[in-house]
Amino acid sequence: MPNSALEIMRKGFSHINEGQLLLILLILFSFFYIQTSMTAAPSLEEGKKLFKEEKFQEAKAVLEQVIKSDPRNHEAYFILGKIYYSEKNYDKSIENLEKAVELKDSVSEYHLWYGSSYLMKAQKSGKIKALFRAKKGVGELEKAVKLDSTDAEVRFSLFQYYLVAPGIAGGDKKKAEKEAKIIQGLDPFLGAQAWAAYWEREKDLIRAEEYLIEAVKFDTSSTFKAKYSLGYFYQVNKKYDKAITSFNEILTKKPEEMNALYQLGKTYILAQHNLEEAEDCFTKYLKVEPSENSPSWAAAHWRLGMVYDLQGEKELALQESKKALELEPDNKEFKKTLQELQKKK
Repeated sequence: MPNSALEIMRKGFSHINEGQLLLILLILFSFFYIQTSMTAAPSLEEGKKLFKEEKFQEAKAVLEQVIKSDPRNHEAYFILGKIYYSEKNYDKSIENLEKAVELKDSVSEYHLWYGSSYLMKAQKSGKIKALFRAKKGVGELEKAVKLDSTDAEVRFSLFQYYLVAPGIAGGDKKKAEKEAKIIQGLDPFLGAQAWAAYWEREKDLIRAEEYLIEAVKFDTSSTFKAKYSLGYFYQVNKKYDKAITSFNEILTKKPEEMNALYQLGKTYILAQHNLEEAEDCFTKYLKVEPSENSPSWAAAHWRLGMVYDLQGEKELALQESKKALELEPDNKEFKKTLQELQKKK
């Protein structure tokens, strides 16, 4: 049996001298190397592209392969952490973001997301663990601000925490006020949003509304963030006519903005009028696949059931409520609604 590739080549090409044979082997090896490189493991750029396109499962598979081939790729860990965060899997989010921070401690955004994951995890924890996780989370947000003090969005996250958290967990109204002033100087839009939240927390709804209207003027995005905030503000504070106007204004500018359609239908339910229009909103909503940050189809079925219940259509209300629960079997609100409807029957 031949014991080397060179001997195999000698048998097949006995007329070729050793120097020529080595040259052939070198060429073949180079060709093989190029082909292997061309079919190499998925790249980080491919993972980023899939993440941007919200193809999260495909992105995860690619990024996990990237980490296998390059265990010190902090960007891959970071994006994986964000994907798990969006899926509300905060344990896996923390695990990956912690690795990203360990590998690249100087990136403000890594600390922001790492801290945010801990804060979300805290909300689902017992009192003692919640306190520990909340302090860990706010500590990471503070690190993020230190690393990039001019990033208004990072400061806004810290501001929100200071504003709503209890004092024992690091909440501080004076710190929130200080952050709002700094944010206003960095970004007038986010500054207006911050002051609106601050005054709403202080129960000064007139000032809060003024700042939200100001935020709409500063909002140059295509996502209607400020207009949504204003609509939600009116919803919560039972100014339903103004909420309806806000969501209709979004739909006038962008008819395919399905979240505005959902919120419009929800507002009609809260106001308990224009129920036929509410029914139309949710029927249309259920014809289009919801985007990542929009209410689910299950939620739309649940809301449509509420419409039918208010219209006195008990059987239809039950059907929609059951559909909602089939789609999200663990949802406590859906279960409660179905139980209440079954009692009425």
